[in-house]
Amino acid sequence: MFHERFDEAAARVLKDDSMDAARSLEGVLLDDYPGDERVEVLLEALALYNPSEGPPYVNAEGLRGAVRAAWSRLGAPASE
Repeated sequence: MFHERFDEAAARVLKDDSMDAARSLEGVLLDDYPGDERVEVLLEALALYNPSEGPPYVNAEGLRGAVRAAWSRLGAPASE
């Protein structure tokens, strides 16, 4: 079942491009979805997330895309 903590943390990232929001989402993924292949791409994006840098880092737009893709893989509707 889709987890409420993920929903809340992911929704925050869609509205807040801060490193704090990204770290919160990463914590939820590591705690609640260990080893879950459906969130691997999102975890990689979070590890490379730096909204003020260019490649090879992931910017806010790239992170939001990874959040939406993970939401889709988890079978939950993206809320934005």
